[in-house]
Amino acid sequence: MSKKKTKSKKKSKGSGVVLVITLVVLLVLMAGYGTAGYYFSGHFFPGTTFNNTDVSFLSISQAKDKIEVSSDDYTLTLLEKDGAEETIKGSDIGLEAHISDKFDNLLNIQNGMSWVMYFFEDKHYVLNDGYITYSCDDEKLAGVLDGLNCVDPETPVKAQNATLVLMDGEFKIIPEDIGNTAHRDELEDEVRIALETQETKLDLVEKELYDKPDIYSDDEDLLARKAACDEITGMEITLGFGDTKETADVERIADWVSVKKQKDGSYKLQLSDEKIESYVETLAETYNTFNSPKKFVTNGGQEIEITNSYYGWLLDNEYAVEELKKIVEAKKSFDIDLTDRSEESDKWWIRVAASYDPKTYYGGDYAEVSIDSQHMWYYEGGKVVFESDVVTGQPDGYHDTPRGVFRLIYMDQNATLRGPGYATQVAYWMVFADDVGFHDATWQPYFGGQLYTWNGSHGCVNMPLDKAGELFNLIYPGVAVFVY
Repeated sequence: MSKKKTKSKKKSKGSGVVLVITLVVLLVLMAGYGTAGYYFSGHFFPGTTFNNTDVSFLSISQAKDKIEVSSDDYTLTLLEKDGAEETIKGSDIGLEAHISDKFDNLLNIQNGMSWVMYFFEDKHYVLNDGYITYSCDDEKLAGVLDGLNCVDPETPVKAQNATLVLMDGEFKIIPEDIGNTAHRDELEDEVRIALETQETKLDLVEKELYDKPDIYSDDEDLLARKAACDEITGMEITLGFGDTKETADVERIADWVSVKKQKDGSYKLQLSDEKIESYVETLAETYNTFNSPKKFVTNGGQEIEITNSYYGWLLDNEYAVEELKKIVEAKKSFDIDLTDRSEESDKWWIRVAASYDPKTYYGGDYAEVSIDSQHMWYYEGGKVVFESDVVTGQPDGYHDTPRGVFRLIYMDQNATLRGPGYATQVAYWMVFADDVGFHDATWQPYFGGQLYTWNGSHGCVNMPLDKAGELFNLIYPGVAVFVY
C-alpha cells in the first residue's frame, strides 16, 4: 500500500511543473505581445508606406525625416510609346515635401495591440488630404518637360487613323497609331498629380497623353465598310482580246469603288463612273484597231500598208462602262472573250472586224479595188469568186475615190444618188464610205483603162449593170473593202 502512494505523489509533482512552465511561457508571450503592442503604438507597422515612402518601424518624427529626404531622391519614370522611357528626378525640379501637423496623428490609423493581425500585411497609403504636400520649382519643371523627347521629338509623327486597305488580295484594317508627341500641358498636369502621390511610374499611353487618332480599328463604321468591301474579295473580271487577256483583279476593282453610308445606316459599294471610264479608255487605246494602219496582200501578191483605216475593232466605251458596273454590282467573277464574234461580245463594240488576228483580221470574205488597175475583186473564203473592170472617181482633188480600208455599210436597190447639180437613178447601191459605194453606171461608155482620168465618177466605183447585180448578190454589210 505504501509503494502505490509514492507513485501518485510523483505524478502530481510532474504535472505541476508542466503547468508552471506553461504559465511562464504564456506570461512571457503576453509580455512580449504587450511590449510589441506598446512599441507599435508609437511606430508604424512593417509594410507601411505613405506616398510610396516606406515608413516601416519608424516613429512619427523618423517618418517625417525620411519623407522629406525621399523627395529629393524621388524619380518619376515616364513609360512612353514603343517601350521608350524617360525620367524626371526630384533633385532636377527642386521637389520638396511639406508635412502638416495633421501628420502627427497618423498613428491613430493603426491599433498597436493588433500588430499581429497586420504584421505580414502591407499597407500603402496615399496622403493627399493635406497631410503631405509637394512643391517644385516651376521653371525647373518646365525646363525638364520641354527637354523631354516625348514632348519635342526629333522627328514628330502625327497620329494615324485606322484605315481599310487592300493587302494581298484581302481587305484588312491597319490599326490606328498614336503620334509620338505628347501634349505638353496635359503631361505637366499628370506629372504634378504623380508628384503629389509620389507615383514612380507614369504611363503616357495609358493616360492618353499622345496625339490621338480619330478612327480606331474597332470603329463601327470602319468595320461596316470592311464588310461591304469583303463582298468583292477574290473577284476578277477577265476580258479577252484575241490571244490577249485583260484581267481586272480585286485591286483594280477596288480602285473603282468607294463605300457609302446609306440612310438606314448600312454601307454599300459606290461605283465611280469616272474611274471605270478611265479604265475603259485605256482598253480602247490598247485594243482598238479601227483607226490603225493595216497590212494587206493585194491580188497581185504585193504586201502593202494602208494607213487610212475605217475597218477594225472600235470599243463602245459607253456600253463597256455600263456592263462593268453591272458586273461589279453582281459581285461575281466574270470572263468573256470580246473578240469571239458572239452575239454577246459584239455588243461591246461599235465596229467589229472578221477576226482579231492581225494577219487575218478581214476574214475570208472581202472586196478589193485597185485604182491604178481600174479593177476590183470579191473574195469568198479567201478565193476570188467575182471580178470586174470599174471606173473610179476622177482624180482632180475633189472627186477622187477615197483610199483605205472600209466596211460595207449598207445596200439598197433602185436608189437615187444625189449631189450638187445631179440626181441619178441606179439599180444597185452598195455603200462603204459615207456617200461612196459600188453601183451600176449605164452611162459609162466602157469600164477599165484610163477612162477614170477624164470621165471618172464623183468618187463612187462605177460598174456595168450586170456586174453590179452580181456583186449585190454576193457582198453583205460588214465586209471589208480595200481601196488602194
